[in-house]
Amino acid sequence: MKDVERVTLVLPKTLWEDVKRLIPSGQRSRVVAEALETEIRRRRRLEQIAQVRSLQEDLRQKYGLLPDSATEIEALRKEREDERGA
Repeated sequence: MKDVERVTLVLPKTLWEDVKRLIPSGQRSRVVAEALETEIRRRRRLEQIAQVRSLQEDLRQKYGLLPDSATEIEALRKEREDERGA
């Protein structure tokens, strides 16, 4: 790790005992950093999902019920097939 900062964390005693037992001392910081990065990515995804849902709701309120993309694609395909068959 290049740019690092030393921090103090407070963990439940049983969790720390498991960490000491399962993760070698030279790997603990990396494992904790990876776990935190994973959690941050998860929370960012949840934020993005909430933003998309909020935008969808705004669009529904402004324009009414919009077809979902799968329905729209299916309609376009049927229209194209009908044009070819005619």
